[in-house]
Amino acid sequence: MSNERFEWIELAQPTPKAPVKPSKAPETVVGKRCPQCGWLDDETTLQCLRCGYRYNVDYAMAGRIEQMGVTLPPRLIETDQSLENFLRTYGRIRLPETLDLFQLRQRGLALQLSQGFDRLLCLDEIAVEHYQHQIDAALRALHEMRGRALLADEVGLGKTIEAGIVMKELIQRGLARTVLVLTPASLTEQWREELLTKFGEEFTVLDTLTQWEQVNNAGEGRWIVSLDRAKLSHHSEQALAREYDLLIVDEAHKLKNRTTLAWRFVNQVRKRYVLMLTATPVQNDLIELYSLITILTPGQLGTVRAFRRNFVEQSDPRHPKNPASLRRLLNDVMIRNRRSKVDIQFPKRQAAIYHLELSEAEWTLYREVTEYIRRRFRDGDSNKHLRLTLVILQKELSSSPQALAATLRKMVEDRAHGDGVRAELRRFLALAEAIPLSRKVLAVRELVNQYPGQFLIFTEYRETQAMLERQLRNWGISTVGFHGGLDIAQKERAVTAFRDGDVRVMVSTESGAEGRNLQFCHQLINYDLPWNPMRVEQRIGRLHRLGQAHDVTIFNLSCNETIEAHVIDLLARKIRMFELVIGELDMILGNLEGNKSFEDLLREAWEGSADDADFAERMAALGDLLARARRDYERVRENNELLDQELEGA
Repeated sequence: MSNERFEWIELAQPTPKAPVKPSKAPETVVGKRCPQCGWLDDETTLQCLRCGYRYNVDYAMAGRIEQMGVTLPPRLIETDQSLENFLRTYGRIRLPETLDLFQLRQRGLALQLSQGFDRLLCLDEIAVEHYQHQIDAALRALHEMRGRALLADEVGLGKTIEAGIVMKELIQRGLARTVLVLTPASLTEQWREELLTKFGEEFTVLDTLTQWEQVNNAGEGRWIVSLDRAKLSHHSEQALAREYDLLIVDEAHKLKNRTTLAWRFVNQVRKRYVLMLTATPVQNDLIELYSLITILTPGQLGTVRAFRRNFVEQSDPRHPKNPASLRRLLNDVMIRNRRSKVDIQFPKRQAAIYHLELSEAEWTLYREVTEYIRRRFRDGDSNKHLRLTLVILQKELSSSPQALAATLRKMVEDRAHGDGVRAELRRFLALAEAIPLSRKVLAVRELVNQYPGQFLIFTEYRETQAMLERQLRNWGISTVGFHGGLDIAQKERAVTAFRDGDVRVMVSTESGAEGRNLQFCHQLINYDLPWNPMRVEQRIGRLHRLGQAHDVTIFNLSCNETIEAHVIDLLARKIRMFELVIGELDMILGNLEGNKSFEDLLREAWEGSADDADFAERMAALGDLLARARRDYERVRENNELLDQELEGA
């Protein structure tokens, strides 16, 4: 009897509202408009910095120019070299352009850029949809907080975008030539990609001590490093050897304890501007908030003893005493937007699991290769390279016979394997090559035929992607492929064909989950599942994002009694990731015991299992761990919501 079934996952989520279109901040007119070219000049400017038009000026204003430090070129001043005579002679007359006048105008423009933050100059230079609350946050961080701010928006509201806008503004104004970003190790590449694609700034990810030497010898630069690496003694010594114009710290709640090595390291970094990002500034009690603020502006909240006496309830350290006074102090350094206060709604998610039964040939291949992998892992001569290859084999088993066959061919050709091992690998290769159509491929056809509209299909492997693309076309389904081997022009043509409706299906490898917004499509098929849930979230994020006009449907293919079935069960039922807001999965997985990643824990459970029953027990234990991490996050979220309510009610 077949165990195949189609299961919709019930998600706890509010009824969605129509998505709000992004809007740019209205221009704040400060200064004076040039009547000749329309350029907005500062009030103190003597002539238009774009076209050279001379404004009517008085001597009081000229005195303000002198106080700003602008020295007028001597050759433009009359024989007595007086500012008064210069203004009387040239104040209302257009003169031919000279080098001295050009240099004066250039100096005036530099002063205009650096003297205030009443408006943002960088918005036309960034490739990201920005929303009004993000613009307001960036302006507050620059204008009111002088570039030292705790960005504490609730999850999903774009703290990274706010930090990027502040960074870009400081760079464009010439105020930030050196930028250091500290993030969790798992997010270094994500930060590098976003800062490049959205803000046009190229960052180097620092991994070695040699790179630090280059940092300390550079006059300017942009760098990203994991906090766990940077705090190590040899790395921290190099990192602390210079000053940075801007320091950005992601997941700043990890600095909640002032006695930790991480907190002491970040506190010692010499920085002119600093942005700290966290959705949960309070984990357990208000003293943790004190620790974060102390890095930003030491003394803002007084001594720790005075803060505890004046602002922390002894009976419950989560509750503030004198909330009105605390709110006034926090408003000087912390920006916190809440989803209930921001007019932005994400579209609804719908998720389903298609439980599939492997064919007899597929099940034979899966069982025998899995047994071989377990046996080789227990061999005393298995080295690191072999173990990595075995992990890849196990993942490919859940993808397609074609992906598995590609790796088996390489192993058969490798003379490092003995004759007996290579003979066994040839037998597996023959089994894989004898399966032209897997159950998953047929499931894709069933879904595409049953549900109208376009589909984005994700797979981890190039061989699977090519097979799917070829098979769908054979069935008469218009399809385009997307993978890392395409050049820029080919990628653009593929996305354009998909966006314009010329093709119905795009089959993409993981490279399609990087930097591409595909919200014109609203149906996604996870053909295979990465062992890293964050990569699953990145896939979904290509469609489920602000600007999506439809509910997003996610179909997850899962073959019974495989590792993949265990993974989807953990994601759907223990973490409940399909009902999370973007960013919440980060916070849950970032608090796993032992500071290990989900992928590490999954691999350890699989590698250490003797058989399927043992593996099932280990996965049950991992599920309990994930459920506990989810509960811990919900408790922390409730603590912050409680603080929000008490401060708002003050």
